[in-house]
Parts: sequence; C-alpha cells; structure tokens
Amino acid sequence: MPVFMLVVVASPGSEELSSAPRGPEDVMLSLGTVVAWLSMLITGAILSILRPRNPIGWLLLVSGACLILTNFAPTYAEAAVILGWSLPGYQLLDWLQPAFERLGSLLFIVWIPLLFPDGQLVGARWRPIAWAAVLLIPIFIALTFLTDNDDEFGRTLPNPTALGGAAEEVAETVVSIMEVTLVGFIVLAFVSVIVRFRRSRGAARQQMKWFLGAVGLLFASQISTVVSWLLGAELLANSFYFAAELARGLVPIAIGIAVLRYRLYEIDRIISRTIGWALVTLLLVGSFVGLVLASTAVLEAITGGNTLAVAGSTLVVAALFTPLRSRVQRAVDRRFDRARYDGERLIGAFGERLRDEVDLETIRSDILGTVDQAVRPAGVGLWLRERQGGGR
Repeated sequence: MPVFMLVVVASPGSEELSSAPRGPEDVMLSLGTVVAWLSMLITGAILSILRPRNPIGWLLLVSGACLILTNFAPTYAEAAVILGWSLPGYQLLDWLQPAFERLGSLLFIVWIPLLFPDGQLVGARWRPIAWAAVLLIPIFIALTFLTDNDDEFGRTLPNPTALGGAAEEVAETVVSIMEVTLVGFIVLAFVSVIVRFRRSRGAARQQMKWFLGAVGLLFASQISTVVSWLLGAELLANSFYFAAELARGLVPIAIGIAVLRYRLYEIDRIISRTIGWALVTLLLVGSFVGLVLASTAVLEAITGGNTLAVAGSTLVVAALFTPLRSRVQRAVDRRFDRARYDGERLIGAFGERLRDEVDLETIRSDILGTVDQAVRPAGVGLWLRERQGGGR
C-alpha cells in the first residue's frame, strides 16, 4: 500500500530493526514519530474528557494508542529475540502489530475526515460510504492474520496463523485489492472535507480551516521529503521528514483547537503569516542565488574567487528583507486575513484624522463611526466623563 503508507504511516520507527546502534539522526527521526503519536493520544484523551459525546476525541484516542503500539511492537520483539531478554507477551504483541497499524491508520485517515468536526457525516448521501468504511476495518484486520508478507510494515517474527501455499497467495491478492480500495476511501474522505468546507459558514468554517491548514502543512512536508529523496539529497530529506513528523503531530492539535473552539479566528492570521514568510523566504533565496551567480560571473575574472560576490549578495538581500516582507505580507493579508487587514486600515485612517482634529463632537462621531465599521456591533455608544468644573 505505497500511497497509504507514504502519506500516513511511513516512519523509521516501523522499519525492521537491527542490532546496529542508531546514530543521532535516527534518534531524531524516531523522536519526531513518537511526538506525533503522543500528540494524537493526548489530544484524544483531552477531547474525550471535555467533549465525550463527540466521537472525534475517541477516534483520536484509539488511533493514537494503536499507532504507538505499532511502533513499540518491533522494538519489543527485537529486544526479546536479538538481545535474549525474557519479555512477557512479545510474540502476541508482534502478531497483533499489523492489526494495530491498520486499525489506527484507518481511523485517522478515513473516519476522522468523514466525521470532523461535529461527529456527523456531511450528509445522508455519505451513509453508504460510512457503512462500507465500517466493513473495511474487520476485513483488513482479518487479512493481517492470514498472510506473512515480509515487508517494512510486517512482523518481526513469522506469522503463526499464515495460510501458506496457494491460499496465502490468494489472500495476498485480496490484500492488494483492498489496498487499492483503501486509497479510494481516503480520497472520498477528503472529498467530504472539501464539501463540508464549501458548505460551512462562521465558526464551522474556521474549524475546517484549522484542519485543512494542518493537513496541508503535513502534505507539503511529505512531498518535500519524497522529492528530496528522489534528488539524492539525504540530509535535506531527513530534515523534511522530521518536519513532516512534527507536522503530523500538529494535525491532532489543530483538531483539538477546532473541536474545542479555542481561539478559532487566529487561524486566518496563522495562515497569512505562514504564507507570507514562505513567499519572502523563497524570494530572498532566489534573489541571493541569482545575485551570487551573476556577480560571480562578473567578478571572478577580477577577484579570482566568489567571496566578494557572496558578501555583496548577502548585504543586498539583508537590505531587501524589511521592505520585501512588508509588501508581501500586506498583499497576503489582503487575501487571507482580510478582516484584520481592513480593521488595521480603518484604525490607521482614524489615527491620521485624529491628529488634525480638535472639535470634540467631530471626534466623538468619528470614533463611533470607526467602531461601527470595524466590528459591526449591534449597538454602540460613547460615554465622556464630565469634569468637576462643569466642562468635559
């Protein structure tokens, strides 16, 4: 299941372990994976306590527990087999490991998108898809007990209940078919997210923005990881992978914020700032590389090196940073954070008028008008305290 594993569950923690010691790089990647699953488990526990009637918290809790067991089982079994430690239940845990992985992943990438944020389907037409997704879980889990695939998501020990022979080949064929079916369910689940987002208004739309923003960050970091590996940039790929694991940990946090409706409207500012800084970074990096290449070609014959070109390009980019960031951020705010942008523009214009105004009644009227335009209250009034001498 390459697409499924790439987007959701691929991690160094689930690869077959060896007795060779791990370096700092492997430890960091594994730490990112652990942080991601703990984020899911903790957020699920909090939502289950604070919003017990919303199934999203329970789905996160079960999914997080299953995926933590998925990453723990190979290490536990390897410790028992390779190191010879007497550990209870390691054979049973190893046998159940693929079932944990598939259950946790199905709940996280199919059921949570289908039910987010209120625990209800987006409409009655999605009920057949939901019932089919329910049937998918026991079928997938049952198939893990009938096959003994030796892949990176398989067991450390041989599967004692594998069918063997022609029957196992048939079961493996069914697994391949189910994996293709699962990709279809993943697509349908996220189509339901898009449909819900298009229909949502007000607070519900902000909830969807939190979810889509976190998923978009995860998807972008995953794609960057794959592209880096294809280009042979291993260090960059590992960096993107670590970022992807942290982004995966942000998805449950975003879900928790959305379900609890905590600071919902901050998402517009977060999206605006993220896009703004990303664009500024790309523009500055592109400018720096272009300036270095151009100035090196011009100055290399004179200086015999590129030190001067790099230094000059650095100074130019540093001078461009503040005006470029200001212009880019204003342009992004106009598109992604319009309410805050309009509010700041109103306040700025009011400040300019106030600087030259001396008439109290005009100021009073201007204050009321500015507040009305900025926040659109149901009613607005202004109280000015009388001075003791009778004046204002």
